[in-house]
Amino acid sequence: MLSVPVPAPAAPPSGHPPTGGAAPTAGTGPAGERDRPARHDARYLRAAHQANLAGIEAGQLAGTKDVAPQIADLGAQFVADNTQLDVELRRTAAAVGVELPDRLNRDQQVVLGRLRDADGDRFERLFIASEASAHKRAIRRNKTELDRGTEAEAKRYAQESTPILQTHYDDLRAVATELGLPRPG
Repeated sequence: MLSVPVPAPAAPPSGHPPTGGAAPTAGTGPAGERDRPARHDARYLRAAHQANLAGIEAGQLAGTKDVAPQIADLGAQFVADNTQLDVELRRTAAAVGVELPDRLNRDQQVVLGRLRDADGDRFERLFIASEASAHKRAIRRNKTELDRGTEAEAKRYAQESTPILQTHYDDLRAVATELGLPRPG
């Protein structure tokens, strides 16, 4: 797992009590310890982190295959955007006290295995279909977090990442049309 340094919280203005390092929107328990984030928020952050890792790996694979330049370009964009999104997500998870997994889930591992084994047209079709599906799930997951989440930091991440995910999804559909591949729904 990559380690991203998290800046120390700024000292409170004079006359304000110290917060014990807790995020301002989170409650604190006994002796100033940070309350655990809601189960939903923790699951959301873990799943979003795994989605970022899977998007990075899929994008890297697109750069190693003999594919149309549009697919390679999408892959490079996914690597750049998902890397930046994951830096923000790691900061968010650290702020709310969520430990992130260092592995992809089983479904993501299966899809990436199929992508590794595919070449040319087969890779292009699988890349478009699997990434479109993953992006649709991520957008729905963000919407659910915005509707049901309780951690302001997690909701902020969902709000800020949704337009990027939507752009990726729209780009996948446009490239599919341009290359004459099945257009994801």
